[in-house]
Amino acid sequence: MPSPQQESTESTESTVTIGERIGQLAAEHPAATAVLSVAPNGGVSELTWAELERLTNCAARGLAERGVTSRRTVAVALPAGPDHVVATVAAWKLGSLVVPLDPQGTAAERAALAAAIGEHVLIGDVDGAAVRPGWWRERRHSDTPLPRQGTPRSATLTGGTTGLPRVIVRPRPWTYRPGAWEARHDKAQGMRLGQTQLLVLPLYHTGFQALYQGLALDHRVIIMERFVPSLFLKLVQEHRVSYVRMVAAMMRMLLDVPGLRDYDLSSIETLHHGAGPCPEQVKRAWLELIDPGRVYEIYASQERVGRTVIRGDEWLKRPGSVGRPTDCEIRIYDEGGRQLPAGEVGEVFMRTPGVGQPSYLGDGPRLPERDGFLTVGDLGHLDADGYLYLVDRKSNVINVGGKNVYPAEVEAVLLEMPGVADAVVTGRRHEYLGEAVHALVVPSDPADPVTTAAVDAYCRERLSDAKVPMTCQIVASVPRQSSGKVRRAELGER
Repeated sequence: MPSPQQESTESTESTVTIGERIGQLAAEHPAATAVLSVAPNGGVSELTWAELERLTNCAARGLAERGVTSRRTVAVALPAGPDHVVATVAAWKLGSLVVPLDPQGTAAERAALAAAIGEHVLIGDVDGAAVRPGWWRERRHSDTPLPRQGTPRSATLTGGTTGLPRVIVRPRPWTYRPGAWEARHDKAQGMRLGQTQLLVLPLYHTGFQALYQGLALDHRVIIMERFVPSLFLKLVQEHRVSYVRMVAAMMRMLLDVPGLRDYDLSSIETLHHGAGPCPEQVKRAWLELIDPGRVYEIYASQERVGRTVIRGDEWLKRPGSVGRPTDCEIRIYDEGGRQLPAGEVGEVFMRTPGVGQPSYLGDGPRLPERDGFLTVGDLGHLDADGYLYLVDRKSNVINVGGKNVYPAEVEAVLLEMPGVADAVVTGRRHEYLGEAVHALVVPSDPADPVTTAAVDAYCRERLSDAKVPMTCQIVASVPRQSSGKVRRAELGER
């Protein structure tokens, strides 16, 4: 398989890179706002298209001096804001492969991620970063356009049920055929040219795709540096926001804002939600706030084996469905490999033309495959009209506000804690987040057990916030089979 950093087989003369696209837009409307970054206190910083073009040209030359080339991987561990945009686009102008990282990750997590990524250049205000942000504002390098130096790509960090990080390369490079800026799935989920996008999702998660595809589509992108529900509503009203992606946890928080119905949300053309199930009562409440035809639910995976989309007006006729496939096919198989008819629950397999097994930086597992269809392990069924209904997410993964938390990773930390003999992590229902992490901890000395406060402090030093158990029980034992495998069905509510 060719290296992800290698040049695309498509002729460079027939495509426009995302860096070149930004140059085009800077020439078309140099003084228009490209990026507006809003702090939690309402303070703003702005980049026009001309400023974005000049800064990224300058930053690209500076990165080149620091060893970045089209054959280097660049990890960006920066918070949401202008510096993230400048660093990412500058690396792409050098033809690099970019991997966004959580800037709040712990040193241990960064070390594990570095092992998964392999050799790379790290940009961020974190230990081990080879490049610190912001120097490009000093304008010490030329800001004139650069010649094309490679094919810009990106990769996403994810984990399997083991929680071990792996890096999945986006199948499509960040290049476009002139005039064909919108992909078919963009149109299917309400994303179009010239929208005003409010970005609220993390840039090391699905926010990355939303932001940078939005720039290619000439979006004015308003970045919330931190999600504050009341500020979200003010920004929608003030800037006439037309496109936003959220997760169910954010939708639930917004419903609790006093005076919600006093805000003008009529500018929203597309509210796109996914990255986990949305409680029915939350979905119905939003379909009363916004025209149901403007609400889109997406089911997809980091492996990009396929996707489904359902609009709110369709969902009202088929509550619980995640939609029909866009540009892909779906089959449901039982454990024996038999293709199941409509209405029968089995494992969801998808096939997208031109998309095969995931490509990784470093090691990564092959997905289960049947007749050219791939699965990420979710269970569901189709109805007679081809709408998909998910019965369960991946069996053990805990979905905390749209972020996947892998029990094995948290358990590994707990089992290293002095005074802990055994530990199991599971999910518990949470009103706002959907699920929260819950730990069952067996003390080494029942007469002098570890405390829940000590467990919390130990985890906070080693795990990012979403992974820290929100609740913890000190128990005498956890249910295991003779093989040592946890009997998760006996752990109680999920």
